[in-house]
Amino acid sequence: MSSKFKPGDLIILNEYGLFISIDKRKEVGIVVSESYSVLPQVESEFDGFYIVYDILLCGELCTMVPEEFMEFYDKCKKNSN
Repeated sequence: MSSKFKPGDLIILNEYGLFISIDKRKEVGIVVSESYSVLPQVESEFDGFYIVYDILLCGELCTMVPEEFMEFYDKCKKNSN
């Protein structure tokens, strides 16, 4: 299982991930776990959506957040908006 993020990475939720945010703003979060799969190893052909992380967002721990819901936080990009 390949991992896009690692513990300590700063992330924001993309448009798919905003539904788990309380106030629907793009807050900066931090990855607090290694990636893990929510499917048994037998079903490993479903590699994408089932790779999840635990993240700290707005002071709350959000568990099992799919990798596809997150993007790397780009400070320069955020400052230019």
